Amino acid sequence: MGVLDPRLMAVVDPVCHMKLDEQAVKFKSEYKGKTYNFCSLSCKKKFDENPEKYIEFFSGGD
Repeated sequence: MGVLDPRLMAVVDPVCHMKLDEQAVKFKSEYKGKTYNFCSLSCKKKFDENPEKYIEFFSGGD
């Protein structure tokens, strides 16, 4: 994973709150019709186990 170029579209990992380049994201999950992006498989697994825990305070990060 490289340095985030500020000119690119950024998304936020709802688990660790890391800003990510949407074009380079490798880990994604769908929940209630929305796509969530993750920096790692570990964050994706945490989210998949209990999505409500992470979206409760997550407003989309855009």
